[in-house]
Amino acid sequence: MIAKDGLIFIIPAFFFAGLFWYFRLYLPFSFFLILTFAFLFFFRNPPRNIPVLEKGEFLSPADGRVIEIVKTEKGKRLSIFLALYNVHVFRAPVSGELVTVKLVRGKFHPAYRLEASTENERVKIVIEGENRAEFDVIAGVAARRIKPWKKENEKVKAGELLGIVMFGSRTDIYIPDNFDLYVKKGDRVKGGITKIGRFI
Repeated sequence: MIAKDGLIFIIPAFFFAGLFWYFRLYLPFSFFLILTFAFLFFFRNPPRNIPVLEKGEFLSPADGRVIEIVKTEKGKRLSIFLALYNVHVFRAPVSGELVTVKLVRGKFHPAYRLEASTENERVKIVIEGENRAEFDVIAGVAARRIKPWKKENEKVKAGELLGIVMFGSRTDIYIPDNFDLYVKKGDRVKGGITKIGRFI
């Protein structure tokens, strides 16, 4: 499957590849053909078999690598870095109601830098259900657009698609002290598949 938001990139690239092929201009044809396949790869949205969650368990909202787990005033912040080759849709880590889907304007530091968590542009998401989930989908240098597919007050299920971020980003998950982490720094996680911990 391909995320529909990628069509504005895929269709023009494919059109120009066909145009240059028609006029036998093979160098630009090769460029746009490679670009088409690159966009198809980036905007892929593979189906996921969402696991059955035990009471209090929490799914990763995004694909990527855990780059830090730090203490905060409210508990801990777990940060996942999404490289260009990762799947860039993000998902609901728990079931419940979307009480917050808010764009926060900011800067565009590289997503792996510490200040990205507090200064970069982001979409803040809060889900209230049996358990509360709060996380930020954060833009990076290349990621200048985050597009939620859901709105506030909508009901979502754990693992359900929530939106997409364009071209490299970071996801920060805020977890309380009464949370048992299953993952550690350096681990790779998959959105809607990897269980990152549970409330205790």
